Amino acid sequence: MNKSLPVFFSLLFFVQLSNAQFLWYENESKTYKIEQESTSSGTFLRDVPNPNTTGINTNTTVSKFNREEGTNAFLQFDLYNAVTDFSGYAVTFKAYIDIPTAALTANNSKISVHLSHATVSSESAIELNFTVGQQWETFTFNFNGTSIPNAIINANGYQHIALSFANGTASVPATTYYIDSISGTTDQAVDVASHPASWLSGSWGITFPVFGGERLNTVVANGYDHPAGAQEVVDELPAVGHVITNLSYFAHSHYFALRQNSNVDVATEIHEALVPSVANQNIIFEVMQKFKDDGKKVILYISTNYLDRAINDGADLEAAWINYYTNNFSGDEYAAYKDLIEGFILEVKDYADGYWLDTTAALNADDNLEDFVAMIRATDPGAAISASPNGAYFQEDGQNILVDSDGLNDDDDRDYRIVSFEGVNTYQDYTSGHITPLGQGAPPNSWGYEEFTIPAMLENPWTMFEGNTVLKHAWFPVRARWHVSSQPLIFGTEDAYRFAKQIVDAEAGVTFATTIDNVVSKGYVMADEMVIMKAINDRLLSSPVPDFEPYVRPEGAFLVGETLSTSSYNFSNKSDFKFYPNPTSDQLTITRIATDVNDITVVNALGTKVITKKWDDGTTSIQLNVSTLDSGIYFVKLSNSNHYSITRKIIVSQ
Repeated sequence: MNKSLPVFFSLLFFVQLSNAQFLWYENESKTYKIEQESTSSGTFLRDVPNPNTTGINTNTTVSKFNREEGTNAFLQFDLYNAVTDFSGYAVTFKAYIDIPTAALTANNSKISVHLSHATVSSESAIELNFTVGQQWETFTFNFNGTSIPNAIINANGYQHIALSFANGTASVPATTYYIDSISGTTDQAVDVASHPASWLSGSWGITFPVFGGERLNTVVANGYDHPAGAQEVVDELPAVGHVITNLSYFAHSHYFALRQNSNVDVATEIHEALVPSVANQNIIFEVMQKFKDDGKKVILYISTNYLDRAINDGADLEAAWINYYTNNFSGDEYAAYKDLIEGFILEVKDYADGYWLDTTAALNADDNLEDFVAMIRATDPGAAISASPNGAYFQEDGQNILVDSDGLNDDDDRDYRIVSFEGVNTYQDYTSGHITPLGQGAPPNSWGYEEFTIPAMLENPWTMFEGNTVLKHAWFPVRARWHVSSQPLIFGTEDAYRFAKQIVDAEAGVTFATTIDNVVSKGYVMADEMVIMKAINDRLLSSPVPDFEPYVRPEGAFLVGETLSTSSYNFSNKSDFKFYPNPTSDQLTITRIATDVNDITVVNALGTKVITKKWDDGTTSIQLNVSTLDSGIYFVKLSNSNHYSITRKIIVSQ
C-alpha cells in the first residue's frame, strides 16, 4: 500500500477547505453578511421576483440592478472583515443580464469585481463576461496569485467590494441585471467577542435619569430618592442588561451628576450650581453601584454642546464658564470642555461600561468630535462609545421614504422620515438609537419602525462605516416626549414587547427611555412604565419565552406615494366585515360590503402563517376551513394591494 496516500488525501482536504465559500449576501435565505453601501449610475432593489427559476437559480427572490445609460455603473458593499490575503481567494455569485444572447457585445457583457479601501486608492479587480442572455450564470473571480499592494496591507486590507456592470469607460444603453448568492473565501461574520459593544449585543435596557447640578439638590430636597428607585429596577427587572444614566443631564450639558473632578474643582473654579452639593455628591455613585452589583452594564449619557444652555439657567452661569476658559485656556472653549469632561470620566470610569454622546453638533461643527472621542478612549480604554452627529433614514431611488398617515385618527398633517440605524463615522461603537425626532410628527412606536427599522436590525444587527463595525442600537421614548412624566404614555405592553423581543433575538441592542416620577414615587420609574417594563422582563425570563402578538399595519396608515381607492375608505369601516362563528371549530365565514380586499392571511399566536387565501373574485362572502388548526388564538388579516388592512382575533376550539 502506498503510504503517501493519506498525505495526498490530507492535502486534497486542505485545498478543498481553503477554497470553501462563505455565503455573504442572498435575499432568499435573508443572509446579509456584507452591507450594501452605495451605487453609481443605477438603482439597486432587493427582494424582487427571480426572472427565471428554471435554470441554475431556483430562488424565488433575488436582487436587481437597473443600470442607467452611460459609464461607470457599480454596486458597492462594505466588508465586515477586511481582505488581507489573496491565497486561494475567490468571489463567486450568480448574475443574469436581461437582454437576448444575440444582443451581447464586448462592452455590455462585461461584469467585474473590484476590491478597494476607503482612503487608499489602490484596488484589485477581475473582469469576466456574460456568455448568454436572459439566463443565470455563475461567475467566479479568482484572485489567487494576485498581489495586494503594500499600501493596502498597511491600511489593514481591502474594506469594500464593488460589482461593476458593463464597460466602465464606454457608454452603453440602460440595462437590467439580477444578482444573487454572493459568496467569498473569507467569512464575513462580525467578530463580536472582541468588539467594545459586544455586551450590548442582545441586551435590552432602560433609562434611569438622575438630575445634575443644583437641580439635583432641588429634587432631593423635594423628596426624590434615586438610590431607592435604582433598587426597584434591580429588584423588579433582573432581565435588564444595561441602564443609561447621566454624567450630564439630558440636553443640559452644564448640569453634572457628580461633584468630583480629577482636573478641576468645578464648584470653586467655575460655579457651584454646575455640580451637586457635598451632601448629594454620592447619589450617582450609589445608583451606578447598585446596577453594577446586579450585573447590569452602565452607559453614561453626556450632553456635549459645551455649556451652551447655561444661559437658560442664569446669565451668571454662562459668564462663569466664559471667564473660566478665557483665563485658564486662553479662550479655547473646546480645550477647557475636553479637560472638564476628562476629569469627570477619570472619576466614573470604574463604573461606566459605555458612553452615549448627545448634542454633538457643536463638537462636530468645530471638527473636534473625533478628538473628543479619542480622549474618552484614552481615559477609559475598552468602553463602548456612541457618537452620531448625523442621522440616517430609509430611502428609495435617492429620496427619503416618508410616512403620510399613522392611521384613521391621525390628525397631524406632517410627513416624517423613517430612521435607519447605520454607521456614520469611524469612531462610534454602537448607534445612538435616536429615532426620528418626535417634533417632526413621528410617534415613538411608529409603524414605520415595524416595517423598516426593526426588519433591518433583524437582517443584520451590525452596520459598518469605512471599515468600522457598529452595533445597531435603538432607543425608544415610552411617552409622547422624552422623559416628561406629564406626557401621555404611547407604548403599550404588546408593542413594547414585540419591539424588545425581536431586537434582542436579533442580537442588536434596545433601550426604552423610561421616565422618573416627579409626583408620587419621586425618584422611581413611573409606575405605568414599570408595568410595561416588568411585563417585558417576566416574559423574557419565562421558559419557553412567549412570542409576541404579530404586527399588523394600523388601519388607515400609509406612506407618501401610496394611495387608497375610494372604496378603501369603506374598507376602514369595521361594521362592513363580519366574522362568524367565533369561536369556531370547522368553518369561519367572512362577509363584506366593500370588495377591494385582495388577500386573507391567518397567523397563529407565534406569528406563523397557517392560512393564506386570495379573495379577488368580487364575492361578498367566503369560508375558511379551520378544522385542521389546533385550538388557540389566531389573527385573521384582510388586506388590499394598497397596504390597507384590518385584523380580527378569532378563537379556534376543537
